[in-house]
Amino acid sequence: MNLTDQQIARFVEQGGFTGGDRATAIAVVLAESGGNSAARGDTSLETSVWGPSIGLFQIRSLWAQRGTGGQRDEVANLDPATNARHAHQIFLDAGARFTPWSTFTNGAYQSFLGRAHAAAGNGGGPVVTGDGSVHIVQAGETLSGIASSHGMSLDQLRALNPGLFDAAHQHGNMIQPGERVILSGHAGHNGGTGHPGQTYVVRSGDTLSGIASSHGLTLDRVRALNPGLFDAAHHNGSLIHPGEVVTL
Repeated sequence: MNLTDQQIARFVEQGGFTGGDRATAIAVVLAESGGNSAARGDTSLETSVWGPSIGLFQIRSLWAQRGTGGQRDEVANLDPATNARHAHQIFLDAGARFTPWSTFTNGAYQSFLGRAHAAAGNGGGPVVTGDGSVHIVQAGETLSGIASSHGMSLDQLRALNPGLFDAAHQHGNMIQPGERVILSGHAGHNGGTGHPGQTYVVRSGDTLSGIASSHGLTLDRVRALNPGLFDAAHHNGSLIHPGEVVTL
């Protein structure tokens, strides 16, 4: 079934993609499957272990998982809602990056970003979270360029993102598409949040109640600011994943 861009956007959001990740995910879907929830690809690459790539996000299937409901179940991934949910977990397992998708790493998704932003409702703007406090790295970007484009110095960016200046990132000289750059020290008032312009990126072991408490907020306040983190996919707030962004 060929879905409209708006239908893709809804499935992507329900699957767990939020903020700037939502538009990028829509663009990846358009590049991977054209929005065909029944798409089957990579059939020439099938082996005794690996099956075809299935559905919206073209998730590579494993024969051993067929009929199990697992992340790489060929049958389950024909359902667009399931496909989006499984894709989001693959995204998180990759460090909250879109690098498992070749259309992202080779840049093919970029030609669909205009449509994706329109479907996501942000008018084709830059890939940032809704409150403008997190920038999602795109191919070819540098930290100095990101800092400059947001009116910040590189030292200010370093203070907010020490992890992006570690040895693994060659002290800031190597960042990867899909990584998050926190801009909350620069973001302006976003109208009614507990800590205007601030966000928190979830780490392993975090809970929403713990994040709320550590920032002087009630859980109800965090829920009001982040309704998407309290949906069924998140077990009504009991299940969050490293890399997700919590608005404060």
